[in-house]
Amino acid sequence: MDRKAWGKTMRQWPQVLSVLGILSILATSVAAAEADAAAKEEAEKAAQAVQSLYGEELKRVAATRDLTDDLALAAKLLGAARAADAQPALLAVLCEKCFDLAAEDPKGCETALAAADLLARRVPERAEAIQERVLSVRQRQYDAARGDARSVAGEALIKCLTDVAAARTAVGAFEEAAKFYRQALVVARAIRSASAEWVASQMKRLGEHQRLAANLPRLVASVKANPDNREARNQLIRLLLVDLDAPAEAAKYLDDKCEPALGKYVPAAAKPVEEAPELACVELADWYRQLAAAAIPASKVAMLVRARKYCERFLDLHSAADMDRTKVELALKKVDEDLKALGWAPPPGPWIDVLKITTADNLRAWGDFRRTEAGVVSGGQGLCRVSLPINPVGNYELEVKLTRGTGSNVGIIIPVGDTMPALFLGDKHSGIQLVRGKGADENETKTSAAAIKNGQPFTVGVKVLLDGDKATITVTLDGKPYINWTGPQSALSTEKWGEMPGKGAVGLKSYMSNVVCSGARVRMLSGKAITLN
Repeated sequence: MDRKAWGKTMRQWPQVLSVLGILSILATSVAAAEADAAAKEEAEKAAQAVQSLYGEELKRVAATRDLTDDLALAAKLLGAARAADAQPALLAVLCEKCFDLAAEDPKGCETALAAADLLARRVPERAEAIQERVLSVRQRQYDAARGDARSVAGEALIKCLTDVAAARTAVGAFEEAAKFYRQALVVARAIRSASAEWVASQMKRLGEHQRLAANLPRLVASVKANPDNREARNQLIRLLLVDLDAPAEAAKYLDDKCEPALGKYVPAAAKPVEEAPELACVELADWYRQLAAAAIPASKVAMLVRARKYCERFLDLHSAADMDRTKVELALKKVDEDLKALGWAPPPGPWIDVLKITTADNLRAWGDFRRTEAGVVSGGQGLCRVSLPINPVGNYELEVKLTRGTGSNVGIIIPVGDTMPALFLGDKHSGIQLVRGKGADENETKTSAAAIKNGQPFTVGVKVLLDGDKATITVTLDGKPYINWTGPQSALSTEKWGEMPGKGAVGLKSYMSNVVCSGARVRMLSGKAITLN
């Protein structure tokens, strides 16, 4: 091809891209309409199937005042929903019927929430309809809970409240969103949750959303009055997409004349991240990073958080240690650096009940540690060490419930980056070991503030925060401040006899002491908890 012909081809290329973009949008619109019609038909078929299978039973339990038969049928419907995993429409109807039956009785809370959780995981678009009813069940559980159970119920309630608030924010219901965030903050402070700071940051960001959304009614009115108003339509889409972080709402205003990039990426961004295929994750992450670069400061965080989610999704799907993975890992690191510079921190993850996933098969023990109905137990013979099947990589909180029956020595192994120091808990003193090669009785973490007494249960809370090579370890004993240390990770090390059977795992150790660990849970503040087999 000569230079003149090449130049002509290159001048025509933008037009080709424009046509391709329009065709892509038209194809997407037609496919979406067909998918909606098919989904509606499937939903009707599913409703008819459930009525055919369970109509008489539903009518019978509705005719009685006693809720016992309601709960029995709810459990039956939940079992059927789990078996219908390959039929989302049928699963959705079964879950909804189950929730209706179980949510009315406090005894049915767990069944109702199990149905709602299954619905949210498998058919998220149907889960929104019962979101506030799920909230009322969570509130009822929290109000009734006492002791440690109140903290667990409170964390679940906080997540539910913030999920509802985020959904209200996405549709511009800012006053309602603020109400739910305020409720979440009250609960977070009441149970001293680590999520309190994050909830407060979301409330601040909501205020920024309200300010940015002031132009929304005007732009919507302009597009409605004149659908061909390109400037108003593009401004509206970008306002919803970037400033209000509502891609699903932005997708409603796409047409065949929108900017090609919007037509290509907005429909994909409107879908749950969990549905994004591997290669799309890379493109969407890069696109959101570009949006963040051009966004005003108040909107940068939301765009970077979206990019972060797509990076994490890609890394979950792409296990090969190749150039593509390395590229995304570096991109994720850059995103995290940008977010940190903006003062953002991820919300705490859910608590992971470590003993619930601990079995005789995955318990790695040296010495007399074993799994029993009481928990993880040391018989008190010699030096005993055990690794629990959880490896927290990043910042995390750990809570361990212990009772020392005999002896004077018990320890908790706490992973800190690449190091594995131990929290020594004694009847005369406690501390972290080793610090700069010194034991708990010789370094600056030594404390005699509260002695561990045999036969008395106690709860240890540990928070590990990493910042480059710097680490901060905060320890509480029965909810009260106990030990606080900050220093380089390189100052921490494992004692001579402290090597553990599971590298990187949370662990326990004892020496000539009978110890019962009746509870252990981990919550990630950033990073990932790896379950060990």
